[in-house]
Amino acid sequence: MKMWDGRFKKPSDKLMEEFNNSLPFDKKLIEEDITGSIAWANALKKIGVFSEEERVKVIDGLREILKEYKEGKVTFLHSDEDIHMAVERLLVEKVGSAGERLHTGRSRNDQVITDTRLYTKKALKEINEGLLELQGSILHRAQEDYGVIVPGFTHLQQAQPILLSHYWMSFFFLLEREKSRIGHAIKSTDILPLGSGALAGSGFSVDRDSIAKELGFSEISKNSVDMVSSRDFLLETLSVFASVGVHISRYAEDLIIWSSKEFGFIELDDAWSTGSSMMPQKKNPDSLELLRGKSGRFVGNYVRFVTTLKGVGLTYYKDLQEDKEPLFDSVFQLQMVVKVFSQVLLTLSVCQERIEKDLDPFLLATDMADYLVRKGMPFRQAHKVIGKVVGYCVENDLTLIELPVEKLKEYSDLFGEDVEKLYSWKDAISYRTVKGGTGWDSVKEQIETGKKILGVQ
Repeated sequence: MKMWDGRFKKPSDKLMEEFNNSLPFDKKLIEEDITGSIAWANALKKIGVFSEEERVKVIDGLREILKEYKEGKVTFLHSDEDIHMAVERLLVEKVGSAGERLHTGRSRNDQVITDTRLYTKKALKEINEGLLELQGSILHRAQEDYGVIVPGFTHLQQAQPILLSHYWMSFFFLLEREKSRIGHAIKSTDILPLGSGALAGSGFSVDRDSIAKELGFSEISKNSVDMVSSRDFLLETLSVFASVGVHISRYAEDLIIWSSKEFGFIELDDAWSTGSSMMPQKKNPDSLELLRGKSGRFVGNYVRFVTTLKGVGLTYYKDLQEDKEPLFDSVFQLQMVVKVFSQVLLTLSVCQERIEKDLDPFLLATDMADYLVRKGMPFRQAHKVIGKVVGYCVENDLTLIELPVEKLKEYSDLFGEDVEKLYSWKDAISYRTVKGGTGWDSVKEQIETGKKILGVQ
């Protein structure tokens, strides 16, 4: 027997019951469901639906159900349909008719969206904490690797020299923006739906402000139609998770390449690498590859639900049941991704000698063009002059710093003996004094800013 079958003359088909049943995945919301139900019981007491004795009885029963669930003592029935009906059945079995009155003035429509918002708000805060930990790992790397000069890349071609710490801090500040997006998702989620009923608002004048305070919501919904049908906060949440996943994937891609024999810039710790079942010499960056691979999962979960939502009218349709699985999956996977990447960064080794050997003197081409500009030549002309110099070097298998000044003077009489001062990686970094650039002081300032953000010394 179902809680809603009074209108029906025959039971649901068994296949329909299986098709309709969301309990296998939404049982994850049992704690949120019970938390919301306790607040609702308190609200019903205030308007006289429950006596004090009944309120205590119902709340004790709900808490006992949660305790038994955590201890593995709860048995769900196929007929329970979803976590809300399961909790109600278990409660009625424990406390009798008082449990049957708990749903007074409440619909599963406002109940499920309350549960989902409670869960999502908590998950967003946990992801945010994970990003803080990841930022701490990045900051550690930036401090430890300060002084290491690496080639910066565009188009996977060596472009200009930068401090490795500058590269690490680029990820730090990107995550700071991701945290701001998470903050906005929390704000969008932090609205109480309970009291909205099925769509028109509860038929009982419960104190919604008091319920919001008890459940930790910062505000109550302004419109019951909007709130019952609202899933925009889930789109925003899944979008943020996809964004974090995609950006972690991009950095993982760089590190995968850097860990290859061809680059050899870094080596992953054994604890975060795997081997081959056939090739005994292999050390594979599977942790990074999985980080990269998971990004497709986060994007897919967003696309999956936004595609479902686009055809759903207002207010509630059963299609909205499809919001839970992509949300739960993204939360679980992203929490793991963030933790793994944090540990990978903390434990990897930077192969400084190999990096130094790989620095291509052509990285200094822009500095040489700037040299001519400082001598009075327009940049476009300087760019063309250095381009010709580079072309000559390539044709004659020379590096940029091997050309004597006399040869450089053939391309411009602005070249003097002082050009050789450019042939230093440390000096090349020193020229980038602009705020936010890769200059020594600029990167120190970035690190100090990071410390302030994280509140560390």
